[in-house]
Amino acid sequence: MGGFKGRLGRLEGLEQQGNRCPECGLTPDERRPPVPVYEEAPDKGFQGDPHEACAACGEPLYTVIQVVYDAPAPTRGEGGLLERDVYGH
Repeated sequence: MGGFKGRLGRLEGLEQQGNRCPECGLTPDERRPPVPVYEEAPDKGFQGDPHEACAACGEPLYTVIQVVYDAPAPTRGEGGLLERDVYGH
């Protein structure tokens, strides 16, 4: 229970400081900076731990945006859903 009481005490301390964390400088309701994470190309996106949390308040430091690409569109004659285009051709 020591961890819970310690965190509760830190959060209560934040309330007295205008709800701003002294370590990360963010409030619990403030938007975090967005970081892209590419599942298929990890070296392309954010370098570091996108799920990192502040040691003082425990809130996440970033908003993680998972980038996912659709499969390529099928070429003509490969079993598409429509026999004709939108113009009737």
